Amino acid sequence: MVKNEPVWKRAVLNLSAILFLIRGIIGLASVIMIMPIATVYPFRLIAGISFILIVILVVGAMCAIEALECYSFASKRMTTKAGKRGIVIGAILLGIGLPSGSDLKTQILIASSILILIAGAINYVYRE
Repeated sequence: MVKNEPVWKRAVLNLSAILFLIRGIIGLASVIMIMPIATVYPFRLIAGISFILIVILVVGAMCAIEALECYSFASKRMTTKAGKRGIVIGAILLGIGLPSGSDLKTQILIASSILILIAGAINYVYRE
């Protein structure tokens, strides 16, 4: 039996799913942009890559993939899973992004972590 949910609730949950999707795509793009590639060909990494940058890349990629999974949970109306995971991912990304600097790439990471925090909070509030 299908539940009749109000139109505003469906719209808000669809908005949160869209925020998860946007965050996943922006997250993957920002992780790719952060990687210091010296030239287009033959794809050599710059020698001065630090351990902190590697950690940011790995955690950012995992969180982007998890954001896409949260999108699938939100689109299937599994709001509890999407909300909890979204809040945790957003907090991790915000914790990584805030102390790492103030360049454009880091600001994109912080903005996308705020998007996923908002989407996770919306899903957690409207959990079933």
